Amino acid sequence: MPVVSPEKSRTLASIVGVRRLTDDIVSLVFRAPEMARRAQPGHFVAVRAGQTEAPLLRRPFSLAANDNADNLTLVFRIIGVGTTLLAAKRPGETLDVIGPLGRPFEIHDDRPAVLVAGGLGIPPIAFLARFLKARNIPATLYCGVRTQSELAALGDAADHVERLVVSTDDGSAGHHGVISEVVAREVSDNCRIYACGPRPLLDVLIRLARERAIPTQLSFEQQMACGVGACMGCSIATARGYQRVCTDGPVFPAEAFFD
Repeated sequence: MPVVSPEKSRTLASIVGVRRLTDDIVSLVFRAPEMARRAQPGHFVAVRAGQTEAPLLRRPFSLAANDNADNLTLVFRIIGVGTTLLAAKRPGETLDVIGPLGRPFEIHDDRPAVLVAGGLGIPPIAFLARFLKARNIPATLYCGVRTQSELAALGDAADHVERLVVSTDDGSAGHHGVISEVVAREVSDNCRIYACGPRPLLDVLIRLARERAIPTQLSFEQQMACGVGACMGCSIATARGYQRVCTDGPVFPAEAFFD
């Protein structure tokens, strides 16, 4: 699938809504009709957080939803200056956005889908859950978070899958431990795995894909400077050499990391 040209993808979008899902997790909805029509699960956008040169770099965010022809949703954790500025935005203000960027998930309907989300890898997987339901592809969603309140990042994704399986680090909901333990125990070979989350989770899924020949696609979370392939700052090591998460990914097949 071709990568969207960033030169043709910048828009000044109107913010529709900003909502705190938890103390530090925020949902931001903005109106960008052309961008929303092109957006697919796994795409990301690069957002200018402030109105001045500080912070200088755009922030990359995976898309969490395109619930209608006009709007897109971001779900993010407040971590630093950029996300603090975005969380303070209000409806009617303008958001400077480039996107959709990167390579999204490639969707196949020949097997049931297993969706795996860890932490704030939830947004693109929640988007994918809605996308698959609309195409009548059955899916099970495995979601691992630190504590129960962070499940708010799922939105209504549970309504679009046949089964939701949860793990929490603190044992406040579902399995007490990491979600990869549950996936490795339960998943059948007759499925396709789609995942996003921290690198330790993705490494487990890479091993699972290699050992059991399960078709697997992984969306990588990576810090980015430019977001459009110019600076090489988001490069990661693969079996094919170093590749850029922003343009060669963020979605990669698991076999790209087989030894």
